[in-house]
Amino acid sequence: MAGKKPVDLRRVVVTGVGMVTSLGLDAPTIWSRILAGESGITRLSSFTPEFFETYKVPDDFPIIGGEVVGFDLKEILHSRKKNVTKEDLKQVKYTDRFTQFALAASLEAINDSGLDLEAEDPDRAGVIIASGMGGVGSWEESMLRLIREGVRRVSPFLVPKMIPNLAAGNVSITFKAKGPNIALSTACAAGSHAIGMALRSIQLGEADLMAAGGSEAAITPLTITGFYRMGALATGYNDQPAAASRPFDAKRCGFVMAEGAGILALEELEHALARGARIYAEIIGFGMSGDAYHITDPHVEGAKRCMLMALKDAGISPEEVDYVNPHATATSVGDKNEARAILELFGSRQPLVSATKSLTGHLLGAAGAVEAIFTVLSLKDGVVPPTINLTELDPECAGLEYVMDQARAAPLKYAVSNSFGFGGTNATLVFKRFEE
Repeated sequence: MAGKKPVDLRRVVVTGVGMVTSLGLDAPTIWSRILAGESGITRLSSFTPEFFETYKVPDDFPIIGGEVVGFDLKEILHSRKKNVTKEDLKQVKYTDRFTQFALAASLEAINDSGLDLEAEDPDRAGVIIASGMGGVGSWEESMLRLIREGVRRVSPFLVPKMIPNLAAGNVSITFKAKGPNIALSTACAAGSHAIGMALRSIQLGEADLMAAGGSEAAITPLTITGFYRMGALATGYNDQPAAASRPFDAKRCGFVMAEGAGILALEELEHALARGARIYAEIIGFGMSGDAYHITDPHVEGAKRCMLMALKDAGISPEEVDYVNPHATATSVGDKNEARAILELFGSRQPLVSATKSLTGHLLGAAGAVEAIFTVLSLKDGVVPPTINLTELDPECAGLEYVMDQARAAPLKYAVSNSFGFGGTNATLVFKRFEE
């Protein structure tokens, strides 16, 4: 065994999930499309001919992404929230898109859990929601307005729309949750870090209930330009968007930007059992590490150590893991280093591996939360989603048991979800099929 947790830590389970992605506005729709191998990556609606003319856009500039379409927070509030107030509706005007995604996913997760928060102790309910970029869309729009129209045309709500903790803040206000209320911004590991810290809050007795995850709305001209200029985005796929995200494939050339949110309702086990809750899975391990190596390039040792720490925290050995949902963004260095870390850690008994970013694109700070939900649903349903676009395996990524093209039914007990971010920050979560 890799190690055991202290016996006084409380057990934590997942009792509700909520998602917003390019594949849909609710978890059941998104999950069904994931299992069907459908891509949510399309041509982006925001890049008009005027944009190309004004900003001297090169021919290989990526105009594709995992864009959320048809999203209307007012409609979602009316369908998911009891007693919608004028203050609730004001959130639509005075919040950034990333906060709106978080509100929608949180409402779904809490409703899905069956929790009646009005009957719960508000001091024992908390919120941790991460974002890598925060309200970058509001910042960018306001900067342009300042330059073109002057100071008085900038909204007085810019700062509360922009700062990364306002997703958690607004969700806390909506649910009257008075327990831990924080936000994390650890790049593309942020969503997983949020879930891990929520796990700790419940394990240590700081809360009984937590809404945890990540939200991102960074499909903006400036953000995409920034990633394009650093050579991180997939280019050359503007005419075939669904083929652009290619984790572990020899022809991968970068990640595809996506947006959305994933929120899990986490609950102390005895609390969940006492109210007869449906339990999706148990979260049993969390690991964090720093590469201390490079601001953008991940390191094999850091990824491997992070996974090992999470398994030690879970009290299981690498040989017991059945499925890994990798970070796998489809960047050249990232994929091969993560593949090597998995290969070295798990040895001869390789778990199943499926890279769901091939279907969703990369949701940055929300990626880990959405992929944690996919991992939980895989355990619950006994099925691993496919990796699409893996048509020619990179020899440097060989040796893993990839699930390709079609979802695969499998008896799963333990599963791992990885998230790695710029700055060399790493997070790994370990989930278990629920057994009393």
